[in-house]
Amino acid sequence: MQGEVSLAQIKDVTVEDLLGRDTIQVDMEQIFQYIKGKTILVTGGGGSIGSELCRQIASHEPKQLILFDIYENNAYAIEQELRRNHSELNLVTLIGSVRDSRRLNQVFKKYKPDIVYHAAAHKHVPLMETSPNEAIKNNVIGTYKTAYAAMQNGVKRFVLISTDKAVNPTNIMGASKRLCEMVIQSMDAVSKSGRMDYFHYCMATETMQKSWQSRQKSV
Repeated sequence: MQGEVSLAQIKDVTVEDLLGRDTIQVDMEQIFQYIKGKTILVTGGGGSIGSELCRQIASHEPKQLILFDIYENNAYAIEQELRRNHSELNLVTLIGSVRDSRRLNQVFKKYKPDIVYHAAAHKHVPLMETSPNEAIKNNVIGTYKTAYAAMQNGVKRFVLISTDKAVNPTNIMGASKRLCEMVIQSMDAVSKSGRMDYFHYCMATETMQKSWQSRQKSV
């Protein structure tokens, strides 16, 4: 009442105190049971988030873990770590881009993953402010092409690794990830409705646009 505070009243601040909402309780055991015996593809598997996903998955008996990344150094580093720590793991490391539809389809058709964890993305906020086109190409178009390949090839579950910055985004990276969420929500609705013809139309339209742009450049 006198405006005095004692040290006994002060408590340590945790991350949860800053959320402004109740924490979400995740049943990790249920998740680990679900991935057991499944073929799992992790895009961006050499990155900070993707590599940790690979570590967690490798510890819970997947049938096969496919690590997909465009940067060979990162992919090689996590591959060697996983082989050292999980000698029994059926691990495949592949180099490729999520913006390359042909490469994605090759991978999906050959390995037939049950689950995809899509972690491939540009995540550096300041760098994306100065290269917004790359944020859209890699994050949004990459997500679209990966999800489309997954839908075409019968993937049972597709998990997009998004970010808190996608909520009321104030930067390019956050906005690009919000667009990724919208892409996945739309794909989910189309998949459930069975309207694959709509996406065939979209892909044909995209091809025509690229052809037109190519012609314009050559004029």
